[in-house]
Amino acid sequence: MRADTTTALDPRSWPPEEAADALRAHGCRVTQPRIAVLQALLEIGGTVDTPTLTARAQVLAPGIHEATVYRTVSTLIEAGIASHVHAGHGPSLVRLGGDHQLVAVCRRCDTIEALPTDAIDQIVAAMHASSGFVLEPGHFALEGLCAGCRDD
Repeated sequence: MRADTTTALDPRSWPPEEAADALRAHGCRVTQPRIAVLQALLEIGGTVDTPTLTARAQVLAPGIHEATVYRTVSTLIEAGIASHVHAGHGPSLVRLGGDHQLVAVCRRCDTIEALPTDAIDQIVAAMHASSGFVLEPGHFALEGLCAGCRDD
């Protein structure tokens, strides 16, 4: 199965309790682990590390194994329901497909924060104006220190 970005999941169209319907609409086989993982992702609503996603999915479907969550995330990515974000270190990051928000990850505590889109848009526009290069931010996370770790 290939990712179809034209059918990326719109979280506004699918409340968490309708995860099974969302899976069916994207051509996925519906299983309890897949429902739990997608429901957890819909509830979280942003970029999340896989251990946090696993913990939430385990609340929804006790006994679900971490390896099952990873396999399910791969299936969701292939279907265009989810996408991954590359971070320089730490666990894998995942979010709903179609979410291209650039995020920053704290290199000490792994806090994930969305970056202001207006600042990113200015960088993209400046790069395009100076060289014609079109940046596509969002696939990679930026790293740094969150406010709490910076003050330590």
